[in-house]
Amino acid sequence: MLGVLLAVTDSYPQQPAPSDCQSAVDTFLTTPDEAKLLALDKSACSAVIRSSNENLNRLNRFVEVGNPWAAQYSAEHVKELDGGNLEDALIALGQFSNHNMTRLLLFAKNRLLSERELSDALTMLPLSLSDNPDAQLKALNQRRSKVVGVTRKDLMQQRREALAAIDAFASEIRSNH
Repeated sequence: MLGVLLAVTDSYPQQPAPSDCQSAVDTFLTTPDEAKLLALDKSACSAVIRSSNENLNRLNRFVEVGNPWAAQYSAEHVKELDGGNLEDALIALGQFSNHNMTRLLLFAKNRLLSERELSDALTMLPLSLSDNPDAQLKALNQRRSKVVGVTRKDLMQQRREALAAIDAFASEIRSNH
């Protein structure tokens, strides 16, 4: 009987210890790639990333420069964030869209991002643009062009949502300018 119990318990995945999670997180946040993303136990290790501003900042920097695996992780876990950490993640995802709009729209299609999160990611701009409406409009127009460039038929709904969000925010900026 003990042999059967051991065989059954060995078949269940073990939750990584916190030190294993920190090691997996450090490895992923050094150079995120698909294999490291798959090796990262997302359910057990997301708290390690979420609980550290340093880890979140490292993740956001990779997202901002267009790393698809960091962006995927961020999109998968954005719902776990709030306040400034949520804003920073959404701004980073918006910057990611400048590199790969198709993939950002895929995140929404695959429900990693809600319609609201997609809208916020596309319209929340870096703080460096906060006092410059002309620069904000330029950034939004560039994002809009990238959305228009997405022609995959399976992404047309997300494309429409993205264009509506960008156009509404640009209109708001123009009316306040």
